Amino acid sequence: MEPALPATAPVRPTPAATLCQAWYEAYGREVYSYVRFHLPTADAAEDVTADTFLKAFRAADRFDEARGSAKAWLFRIAQNTLRDHLRRSRLRQYVPLGAMRDLVAEAPSPEERLLWEEQVARLLASMAELRPADRELIGLRYGGGLDTAQVAEVLGLREAVVRTRLWRALDRLRALMVEEDK
Repeated sequence: MEPALPATAPVRPTPAATLCQAWYEAYGREVYSYVRFHLPTADAAEDVTADTFLKAFRAADRFDEARGSAKAWLFRIAQNTLRDHLRRSRLRQYVPLGAMRDLVAEAPSPEERLLWEEQVARLLASMAELRPADRELIGLRYGGGLDTAQVAEVLGLREAVVRTRLWRALDRLRALMVEEDK
């Protein structure tokens, strides 16, 4: 006869777990999109996103709403986690379009899809030629879906500075894309 296991009380989530779950539900998709913008595979982006929220869970008691929003705090954690991941894996800055199939929209016809893939390939090739600071701004704004105020909060800059730098970065990106057309 096997001994009976002692009865255990139901496990209640900790306040940190509840808070992190709310953060994940509110910002998980945006953090993933930001990270995915910088990585060659969806699996790598999922791993970095998971690491980001694990770090947030471990540091939830240190979060201070008076110092900034939870969204900006999570994006700063995501930035650092992404940098650590890139440093460890030493990924190339240019990623072949075929490896990023989850970012490519389905076009109604093969011709339109081919044109779309060529445009995305041109964009990625031009992005790879930008300075890392420019890629970071564009990644936060368009990959992460943050507005300029949120980008400013993440980077610790004034919003006017972010708008100016973003405008200049986009101008350099346009110039690179025009140059590639020649």
